[in-house]
Formats: sequence, C-alpha cells, structure tokens
Amino acid sequence: MSGSRTATLFVFAFATLLSASDLLAEPPLPAAPAQVGPTRLFLAPTARSLPHGKGTIGLTEIAAPWGEVGLTDRVSVLAGSVLPFGIVGIAPKVQLYGGRRVQAAIGAVQLFGSDDTGGVGYGVVTLGSADFAATICYGYGYGGLVDSEGSRGVLFLGAERALGRSFRIILEGYVGGAGLGMPDQTLLGGFRFSRGRWSADIGVVVPFYETGSGMPVPLLTIAWAF
Repeated sequence: MSGSRTATLFVFAFATLLSASDLLAEPPLPAAPAQVGPTRLFLAPTARSLPHGKGTIGLTEIAAPWGEVGLTDRVSVLAGSVLPFGIVGIAPKVQLYGGRRVQAAIGAVQLFGSDDTGGVGYGVVTLGSADFAATICYGYGYGGLVDSEGSRGVLFLGAERALGRSFRIILEGYVGGAGLGMPDQTLLGGFRFSRGRWSADIGVVVPFYETGSGMPVPLLTIAWAF
C-alpha cells in the first residue's frame, strides 16, 4: 500500500470518527462518560492534565512498566522503562491552556539508553470533550539516540470517541520520524475498556514503509488510576 493511500485511509477514518459538530457542540446535560487515562491515547500524549496528586500506573506489552502523576494541576510527569532494551525514560508535560473544549501543552520524552541519551520535545493540542476529541502533536528529536540520517520531526494525529461509559474507540497516526527509528508511517487503532479505576487498551499497530506495509503487531496496556 502506498504512503499516499495510507494517509488517505487514515484521514477518512479520522473524519468518520469525529466531526466538527462533535468537537464544538456543548456537552450533554448528563454526566460525560468516565475516563481512565485521559492524558494519553495508546502511546502518544493528549494535552489534558492530571489533577494534583492523581496518577496512573500501567504495563504495556508485558515488558514496559510506567507510571504518571500530577505534580500540580498543570504539570505532570511520566516515567517508565522498556526492559528488554535497557531503556528508561521520563516524560514531563506542562499544560499551557486548559479550556473546556481546547487544551494545549508542551513536553518532552527523555530516554536513557545503554550508550546514548536523547529524546523528543513536542507541542500538543487537544480539541473536544470527554465524548469526542481530536489531538494533534508535533515532536522533534534531539540527542544521541537520534540517527544522523532521516527526519527528526514526527507529526501525530489522534482521535477518540466514547461508545458508552466503559468503551472508547481510539485511532492514532504518525508521519515522519525516520531519524527516530520510526517507519515512514504508523497507524494504530483499537479500543479502551474501563471499569472503575482499571482500564485495558487493546489495539493493533501497523507500520508502513516505502516498500509496503509491515507486519501488524498487537498492542495491550493494562492500567490502574489513583
């Protein structure tokens, strides 16, 4: 599948999941569906913030434990590790604007590997509500973990839609970032199931290269909010 066709399919799915009326409409009178993990999609951050003292502990793909906590109502930090690769990381985020329908934040993902250190600095905007939301993010790599060849910049688009109080459909798409070791394009799609403080993300990751699509990889995250 060509890169242009891949991008077209993602844009179509994104537009189907969300509409301008969904993003701009006033919230319904009943309480919005409860969210577990509102500050993240599958892998990428949203511009939402955690309240002071609140947080989440999670495990992604069995080998990547992580935790996130709100230091203030606008500042949070996430820390985790990818055990098989000996990589640990810390990801602070500062929310610059926190409106009802628009949030904006800046942050970084700082990684510490066995040989070099480096990471990605980013800016992110989230539009919408707990029911419907779209996120756009641009990141730029720095440091020794970034390859000297290929683009250091990566564009991320995400969308989420609640399907009741316990289910949420999520889409993510990445373009660029070859210098960060990423495919030319990456698509993720799946669901978040939540009950009380617990949530489970079940999705699939599909990488796309100049030569075609790669092998789809399942994605699983279990998390507990406190």
